[in-house]
Amino acid sequence: MPNLRRRWKVCRVSAPSAGPALITDKERVRRLVALPEVRPERLSKLHAARVAVVGVGGLGSAAAQYLAAQGVGHLTLIDGDVVDAHNLGRQVLFSPSDIGSSKAAVAAQALKRLAPELSITVDTKFLSADRVDGLRGHDLVIDGLDHASTRVLINEWAVSRHIPVIFGGAVGYEGQVFPVIPGGPCLSCLWPSLEGADEDCVTGGILGPLVGTVGALQAAEAVKWLIGVGSKPGTLWSFDLMQSRLRTVTVPKNPACPVCGEGMAP
Repeated sequence: MPNLRRRWKVCRVSAPSAGPALITDKERVRRLVALPEVRPERLSKLHAARVAVVGVGGLGSAAAQYLAAQGVGHLTLIDGDVVDAHNLGRQVLFSPSDIGSSKAAVAAQALKRLAPELSITVDTKFLSADRVDGLRGHDLVIDGLDHASTRVLINEWAVSRHIPVIFGGAVGYEGQVFPVIPGGPCLSCLWPSLEGADEDCVTGGILGPLVGTVGALQAAEAVKWLIGVGSKPGTLWSFDLMQSRLRTVTVPKNPACPVCGEGMAP
C-alpha cells in the first residue's frame, strides 16, 4: 500500500496570510505548474484561451468554476434560462436570492468574485442554428446542455471548424464525459442517432454532486487540451456513483460517419 501519509504532506495546505485582495497569475497556477508534465511556457496558452460554456446549469457552472480558478483568460457563458428553486440542490453558483434571474448573468458575477481578472462575455439567449456561429473565435467549447438536438448542432459546427468540444451528460447516478478532439471521433461516431436521447432529470431524478463530478472532469479535460497535456481523442469516461464504478472506453473513429468520416469536407 502506498504511503498516503507521506503523499499528503507533499501537498500540504499553506497557512493563510494577510496578502493582497487580488492574487497574481503566478500564484493561481502555482500548483498546476508544479506538475511534472506541465511546462511553464504552456501557461500562456491557458491565460490567452477563450472558452465557451454552452449551458450554465449543473455541468456548465461546475466546469466554469474550475476553468476560472485554473486561470483560463476568457469565458463566454451562454444560457437563456433563469434560476429556479429546484436548481439550488445541484447548481452551486446560485443562491435563493438569485431565483428568477438569468443563469448566465448570475454565474458571471460569481465567477468574477472567484477570479476578478477573468474576462467574461454573457449571452442570455439559448444557442440555436442561427446563432451557433457566435462560437467562432473560441478555442474550446464546454457542453453543459440537456438537449440532444443542440449537441448535434454543436458537434457538426465544431468538427467542421476543428474546434474541440468537451461533451458531458448526467442523469440519475450516472454520468459521462466525451471530449471531441480535432482529428478524432466525434459525437456522431459515439452515438449515430441521438433521437430521444434527451436526459430527463424531472422524471428520472439526479444526484446533486453528480453534476459537479461531470463538470469538474470536463474542466480537467479542457485544461489538459489547452496546455497540451495528455488529451486522448476518443476517450469516453463513464461512471456510476451508485455502484462506485468508473471506466474509460476508447471509441474508434467511424470512417462512414456523416459528420467527420472519410470524404467529408476538411
